[in-house]
Amino acid sequence: MQKKVPSAPRKSAAPQPPRQSPPWLLLVIDCVLIGVSLLVFALFDHVIPERQAAVPVAQVQVTAQPVAASTEAPGQAADGDVALLQPTETPAPAVGDFSQKFADKFTDGEVIQTENSYQSANLNITLTRYDFTVGDYEQAVYVQDIYVRTIDCFHRRFAEDTFGKAITEGVLSMANRSNAVAAVNGDYYGHNNGGIVICDGVMYRDNFGADIQTLVLFRDGTMKGYTDASQFDARQVMADGAWQSFSFGPLLVVDGQVNPRGYASSNHDPRTIVGMVEPGHYMFIVIDGRQSGYAEGMTYGESAEFCQKLGLQVAFNLDGGKTSQMTFQGAIANQPYKNGREISDIAYVAEP
Repeated sequence: MQKKVPSAPRKSAAPQPPRQSPPWLLLVIDCVLIGVSLLVFALFDHVIPERQAAVPVAQVQVTAQPVAASTEAPGQAADGDVALLQPTETPAPAVGDFSQKFADKFTDGEVIQTENSYQSANLNITLTRYDFTVGDYEQAVYVQDIYVRTIDCFHRRFAEDTFGKAITEGVLSMANRSNAVAAVNGDYYGHNNGGIVICDGVMYRDNFGADIQTLVLFRDGTMKGYTDASQFDARQVMADGAWQSFSFGPLLVVDGQVNPRGYASSNHDPRTIVGMVEPGHYMFIVIDGRQSGYAEGMTYGESAEFCQKLGLQVAFNLDGGKTSQMTFQGAIANQPYKNGREISDIAYVAEP
């Protein structure tokens, strides 16, 4: 019987040293890591802070469809609607509160209404119709004398609650939807792309536009007219507390005086005017016209002189002609030419 000879133990393979990456590969990896680090640093140190500081007040989508032009509009179209960036470092401006200044104009809470007046804890409005002649021209002028407790009673509204071209709505429809006590047509901003559009403290368009003037109502209750783009600094105006704006013109009265830079027009037409006697005390005015035997309308110069006689320190002409319409307590107050037209916006006062 053969004896099995035990086999010799198998020797283990000697461990091999780890393969080293070539020097050029290590250099490439180092460069990539350094590049990634720099990108992350730049993202958190520069890009993200800049984007956070540049949040626009409003992002606006504007349709490119043509809009029917008002024959009374003096403006010319310009390119683009721009949402303005609000400076974050500027402290909030003072808000106009006139409760003490005009304490005798407001009630303790009750609402007192007549056919031609409205009085509450926040508003005091009187509607007056003036019938007279200027030369051979008969006139019928409707004036709403308005006191507000705070500037938050003074608003602007867009047709269909949407900013953009080719969007229109009836003045009365907008007024009633806003619960407006008193309202007039606005500047018909949708007629073109030119002009400043500020609504309730938000700037929707910063494009002064050729042949267009601008009126700004600030949150402290003051009104200021701008007749030239070189006078208007959008960021500064917003920082100063712009509350509403209207772009049309001309600016009829400045510092209580007839503006000598008004348009030299001899046309007798319906007019719509917004003005300020002093902060907290405003007027809406509609001059009917183009209706023989009732009212012919006024020229810009005649309109300015009438506003001055009313005591307005600032008066600004809005869109007129068929656009000129006024509402009071839920009804049309004047007699619009050819029953008026649908437009893009209104100015109004309402309970806060």
